[in-house]
Amino acid sequence: MKKLLTLLALALISVATLPVQAATATGNFDVTVNLTPKCEITTTPGNLSVNYTSFQTTDATNSTDFAVRCTNTLGYSMALSSTSGTLVGLDYTLAIRNAGDTANASTGTGAGTTATSYKIKATVAKDQSGTCSTAQTSPTVCTATDSARTLTITY
Repeated sequence: MKKLLTLLALALISVATLPVQAATATGNFDVTVNLTPKCEITTTPGNLSVNYTSFQTTDATNSTDFAVRCTNTLGYSMALSSTSGTLVGLDYTLAIRNAGDTANASTGTGAGTTATSYKIKATVAKDQSGTCSTAQTSPTVCTATDSARTLTITY
């Protein structure tokens, strides 16, 4: 039995001292990411109301803010369903303006996670008379509304 244990120990020692051959295997693969670009209106424009007095000597204006967020570097354009109208005999115009209201804006470029702010500005030009019918409920203010204007972002 002692001989058997000795032989077994020698066999184990000889196996443990054999040189180990290291080997590697490699395999190549591709990674593909499919991005669907997107723009969204993150702050929707509110309703616009402009106060005007017949024959006033300066334009009457008001604006509402909105914001657009698009995929980084993605170009987009902005448009209104209509940029003019007539209410209570007063002609008005609408324009998309930059956030500082210093220039018209009709295009932009996506900045990734950061939304870009804009304004929709309504202007009633000076020196207009307007029209009030005698059926108005209040003789001091005549009111009318153009409903459902649409802001469209195309990308």
